[in-house]
Amino acid sequence: MRIVMISAFVAASIVIPPSIPIAHADPQECRDATDQYKKTINDISQALKRYTSCVADSKGHDDCSAQFRRLRSAQDDFKSAVSIYQRDCK
Repeated sequence: MRIVMISAFVAASIVIPPSIPIAHADPQECRDATDQYKKTINDISQALKRYTSCVADSKGHDDCSAQFRRLRSAQDDFKSAVSIYQRDCK
């Protein structure tokens, strides 16, 4: 009987992992991540305005690739900011 109880305890400890403590975000890191996130939103907004303005004014003379590169770069920065925000503000 004792062997059965020990076996059950060992099996339960393997099947049921110990609780993992939840890490809390550092408030300053979260504020920094939030500020960066907001900045990238503004950067995307500005880049999008410049790109749409270029497209509207192009009349076939400008392919607006420089403005599109800036918009793409702003999107890459936004993607990074979202990742950092998710990591630092949990």
